[in-house]
Amino acid sequence: MAVDMRFVATGAKRVVDSRPMYAQMVVTDDCNLACAYCDEYTAKAPAPPIAELKRRVDILDRLGVQVYDFLGGEPLLHPHIAELVGHAKAKRRGSNLATIITNGFLLNEDLVRQLNDARLDFMQVSVDSIEPTSLSHKALKTLLPRLRMLAKEARFQVEIQTVLNEETFAAYDQFRDLLKDLPFAFGFSLMHGPGGRIAIRGDKFLGLLEKYGVFEGVNFYGQHLRELMQGDFSRPWKCLAGFKFLYVNGRGEAQWCGQQRDCRRSLESIDLAWLRSNGRHKPCEPGCALGCVRLISATLGEPVKTMGASLALALGMGRKASSKTPASS
Repeated sequence: MAVDMRFVATGAKRVVDSRPMYAQMVVTDDCNLACAYCDEYTAKAPAPPIAELKRRVDILDRLGVQVYDFLGGEPLLHPHIAELVGHAKAKRRGSNLATIITNGFLLNEDLVRQLNDARLDFMQVSVDSIEPTSLSHKALKTLLPRLRMLAKEARFQVEIQTVLNEETFAAYDQFRDLLKDLPFAFGFSLMHGPGGRIAIRGDKFLGLLEKYGVFEGVNFYGQHLRELMQGDFSRPWKCLAGFKFLYVNGRGEAQWCGQQRDCRRSLESIDLAWLRSNGRHKPCEPGCALGCVRLISATLGEPVKTMGASLALALGMGRKASSKTPASS
């Protein structure tokens, strides 16, 4: 099981030590799509060799990372993505979490079986609408057959993640109805502009958040999300990017996050002093809508306030992981 008592105990240590817990790692900058709201890809960029990606995982593991997101670009473009997942899951005797964040267009049964064998924990599939829009090609019209295949074949937990914006909110109820028979979790990403600042406003979005929630890991700061939707950025919070959260770009450099690219450092040169130096307030905090950074910053930065939600999230992950694992494995 990915989330066990060893995972929980180490996670508790991350509240007080100087080591990172969560890393997002770009496995290729290339992408097979060109969504208008995304600036985190470079078409036709060469993929880093698998040996180099494994080396980066080795460094992150030594630093203390327990949770990995493999992303791009489009991570399924890397021909050795399953091998990389297996390498990460071999660390800490499997007491860690590995997620792939994908647009899902390249999924097939053989790849899903490889990822099952690699012990992938989660797959977040980005699906924004029923039909393609001017902002996004990630639509059910293309992906629904692949999602049905995932429901049948995957032994990992699947979450459908939708970027909430002007072109997706109106049909979201219908979108959910079309997927109601699939055994997936659902979540929102709030569309942001350059720098990560929230790019949507208004009661129509708030209504969807009130109806569906966001996802379990960030619902504990729901009031803050409501304020962001209303354009109120006054509530203070402390971003732990570059400290407890690392974003590793395609060149193997650690950044604060996918949007803040000025602070970069090679993985090899990261030490505890540099990590601690980033445990501070950052000028980009007001209006930030980056959910993963918010999640780890709230969980480790305010452990007393978030303890109940963190335990529920961890226990839920454990139950989901075990329920997806066949008795014979």
